[in-house]
Amino acid sequence: MFINYGCFFDLAAPTVIGARASLGFEVMLLTSTHKMGPPSKRAGDSDAKSITIGEGAWIGARATIMPGVNVGSGCVIAAGSVVVSDCEPDSLYAGIPAVLKRRLEDPSDPSAQHDEVLYAD
Repeated sequence: MFINYGCFFDLAAPTVIGARASLGFEVMLLTSTHKMGPPSKRAGDSDAKSITIGEGAWIGARATIMPGVNVGSGCVIAAGSVVVSDCEPDSLYAGIPAVLKRRLEDPSDPSAQHDEVLYAD
């Protein structure tokens, strides 16, 4: 696995990062949040949920992974994205909130068309 500079892990719940996964600059893995409280204090009781980053996944710079999210193996999360729900394996996600942009092919497959993933559309 590769973890670049400035990443943040709050570790309030288990965090699993798979083999060969890569995290770009300043990625945040946030396992804690708060339940909605009453009007007098909206940030209610703490709530922690685990995060899993699958094998070979690539999380772009300054992406944020929210509590309870599972990022599938071989998945790419574009820089600056905020991931609030599970991401399927071998797929590209981007945006706020992150949404599926396209499925990714295996570059070692000679029958597949290949485009270099530099930026998410």
